[in-house]
Amino acid sequence: MKEADLKLPTRNLLTGAVVKWEDDEMGGFADNPQNLTLSWKDLSVYRRKKHQTSIWRSPTYEDIKVLHGVSGTVSSGNLVALMGSSGAGKTTLLAAISRRDKSALTGYLMLNGRLAGADLIARISGFLPQEDLSIDYLTVAEHMEFTARLMMDKRSSKTMRAKRIQQLLSELGVQNCTRTQLKALSGGERKRVALAVQLLNDPPILFCDEPTTGLDSWAASAVVSRLRKLALGGKLVICSVHQPASGVFELFHQVVLLANGRTAFHGTIDQAAEFFGSLNYKCPVGFNAAEYYVTLLGVQLDKELESRERIRRICDEYQRSEIAADIESKVEEVQDEAEYFNGETDGKNEAFRRYLTLVKVNYFVQFYWLMWRNIQSIKHNSSIWIAEFVLLMFVGLIISIPYMGHFDELDQRDIQNVQGLLYLTITETIFLFIYAVFITFPSEVPVLLRETASGLYSPLPYYLSKMIFWIPRAIIEPILYASLIFGVAGLHGGFYGWLGFTFVCILCANFANAYGSFLSSVFDKMETAALFSVPFELIGTMFSGIYLNLDSAYPYISWLRYVSGFYYGVESISILQWDSIESINCVNIPGMPCIKTGPDVLKRYGYDQSHFIRNCCCLLTMYCIGHLIAFIMVVKRSRGTPVY
Repeated sequence: MKEADLKLPTRNLLTGAVVKWEDDEMGGFADNPQNLTLSWKDLSVYRRKKHQTSIWRSPTYEDIKVLHGVSGTVSSGNLVALMGSSGAGKTTLLAAISRRDKSALTGYLMLNGRLAGADLIARISGFLPQEDLSIDYLTVAEHMEFTARLMMDKRSSKTMRAKRIQQLLSELGVQNCTRTQLKALSGGERKRVALAVQLLNDPPILFCDEPTTGLDSWAASAVVSRLRKLALGGKLVICSVHQPASGVFELFHQVVLLANGRTAFHGTIDQAAEFFGSLNYKCPVGFNAAEYYVTLLGVQLDKELESRERIRRICDEYQRSEIAADIESKVEEVQDEAEYFNGETDGKNEAFRRYLTLVKVNYFVQFYWLMWRNIQSIKHNSSIWIAEFVLLMFVGLIISIPYMGHFDELDQRDIQNVQGLLYLTITETIFLFIYAVFITFPSEVPVLLRETASGLYSPLPYYLSKMIFWIPRAIIEPILYASLIFGVAGLHGGFYGWLGFTFVCILCANFANAYGSFLSSVFDKMETAALFSVPFELIGTMFSGIYLNLDSAYPYISWLRYVSGFYYGVESISILQWDSIESINCVNIPGMPCIKTGPDVLKRYGYDQSHFIRNCCCLLTMYCIGHLIAFIMVVKRSRGTPVY
């Protein structure tokens, strides 16, 4: 590899000044803070472990120390590998020094000897997660346009953003995939697109969580080679990796080996060979050195005591070595609070000025681009939406055909027919729109949590974009669905009857959307949400007035009707159909009383003509409450979710 021939992405100056994009010149190291050194001292991480001995007892919590006072220092221009066996703490250390981990943390994290807060680290660094979470139906060009518009300084022009995107995709070798949907990319291509996203603001530090996981040896080598080029251009690139191939391992400048939450080695690859050789652990000829080191620092189940003793000895010997002493000497003394990076662009912060003064887009811009992403997703996923609409209309046809002709001249038998159709109309509307959201929204929740936790946008514009995005569908489809049922079954009321019928269906559909959002946001898993929803929906249908006469219900359970959207919908639609009917033909059916008017039918089911406005207001209130609780839960989960 000829390092002198490497071509790197040019710089994006995000200070609002004149920005020059030079395709044919290397951007230079001048825009990055000179000689940037990231150090950590006595860093410990605690994770809370939950113990649930019985469902009848409150759970107890225990703080587990997963990282034991580790120290280290890395500088710009280096590609650093964090390695160790499973559970060694490499991902924990990466998350801690990148300040993406929201667990309890003690110790010091410093930039050039000054304490660094989470806000500064987030501003000057990019984080490439192990699993890229994004809307799979977007194309590469659409995904890059969306992220660039929200990540880059709002003063950047459209031409500037387009040029930056084109340059990054070209440098990373994915310029031919711009019209390809993300779900159709190979693993290596997807990693490189995710890397391009993190490089939009040209951060001087890049954290990568296992960038080679799931890739074949060629793709892994290609990704790490790209990261090495970035490091040689002046960036500090830190990666957690798991047993890379020999050719890939040799691309790293430094390696940090971890075992049981302790540092087993920190230095160059040549120093690692020398250190382990001094302990009589020389890597056999032709054997993968990375795999050999990880095996040495892993616990073998059949030799657990021997393995733990070996790990303890290696870690202790490292602490006594000259390599560790040199690392400790490079970790400067922690300064007092006056030396803390406080986000102000004072003289000592001048090197970070363009990151500290980066202007994020406001809520309105975030809302606009989130709506844009929703629309693009529909365009690429229109077949599913069409299939759901056809299914809805098919259901409407199925439930209305058996009632054709029964409403021309009503008699006692048609009371059951009318109520059956009205009940089916409301329940199918609610169920279909609950699960339309319940099936699609949970798949986006992980994307939402990752993007909000990384600061791409705020939960409020995201949730508002979803609410407004669902409204047209929850209006147009119920209108067509209700019109089909109203016309095929031949319901009474004329134009105003149809208008009220569709209005109630629209209210029920929007209530169902809010309820589906509530379920999706409150529960972590769809299975748990489904288990909760079944008894709740059973109670709702039971107190809708069809299965139980509401006037005969015991007072201590009759209040359950007021938390049932089914009750409000069925009663409202029943009022519209029966309130204007003055005469019902009596037929001689033994044991069946003769109910002569529509208001008498309403009384029999426990309904009241005066409740229509109240019911509509209650459905709107439940709609607002459902979305409000869902939004609160989304905010709560986004604040407590790590980015990695």
